[in-house]
Amino acid sequence: MSTLSDYPLRLCASTEHPEVIYTRARGYHAVKGAPGALTRRATLMLEGDDGTYAVMEGEPRLVRKDISAVYQGSGGLLVVPTGRVFVRLDDDMLLEAHAEAFRKLGYVIFQALPYAPNAGWLEHADKDTAEALRGIPDLARLPGVQNVEPQLLTVRAQR
Repeated sequence: MSTLSDYPLRLCASTEHPEVIYTRARGYHAVKGAPGALTRRATLMLEGDDGTYAVMEGEPRLVRKDISAVYQGSGGLLVVPTGRVFVRLDDDMLLEAHAEAFRKLGYVIFQALPYAPNAGWLEHADKDTAEALRGIPDLARLPGVQNVEPQLLTVRAQR
């Protein structure tokens, strides 16, 4: 189980666009599936496919598996990594055919995309978000990998 200090200080939005950088937001942490009493004190609530994340000010009091780092973009926008990583391979490659290479780096295929068989979502095998983020450069170095990007939750823009 990782602590906030195990999270990378900087994240690229994707390996295709390394110029878009998020830095770890000091003084914030996120709690996945926070209980009601905690959500009332949250600075921000974010919804993901895998649950609700409460962004809290301050440092967490306990080390728990449901606590993760919060990152900030250049405009001050706060984002929370889910631990999932999107991978896109060369057009002629199948994501499923690379399952063993991903496994050797500690990842499992979470979801292959039926409409794009060369792409899909990975998770770290132990579901550790910090490990998933730290392993992105290794994924990007695999033969045939075109792009790797962490899944980041943020507030939805109102139109």
